[in-house]
Amino acid sequence: MTYKELTIADVLNDPLIRQVMRADQVSLSGMTNLLQDAAHRLNSVKTLRGKAEIGLPGGVNAIVASAAGNETWWPHQLCGR
Repeated sequence: MTYKELTIADVLNDPLIRQVMRADQVSLSGMTNLLQDAAHRLNSVKTLRGKAEIGLPGGVNAIVASAAGNETWWPHQLCGR
């Protein structure tokens, strides 16, 4: 069985996800911001990992920590709660 990766639009239009958002009082704009930020962070880490594999000093851990800004990030910070 193959699975298709959901796009942000797919997630936001899924009826079950919308019900959970309603139950958790998460706004559509908050969820959109959360997903876009997560995608951006994931893409940044993937890009930096690729650079680390070609021999940048400090290795992947240093680069990932730098990309994360050495800060604790909680998803609810972007959900309008």
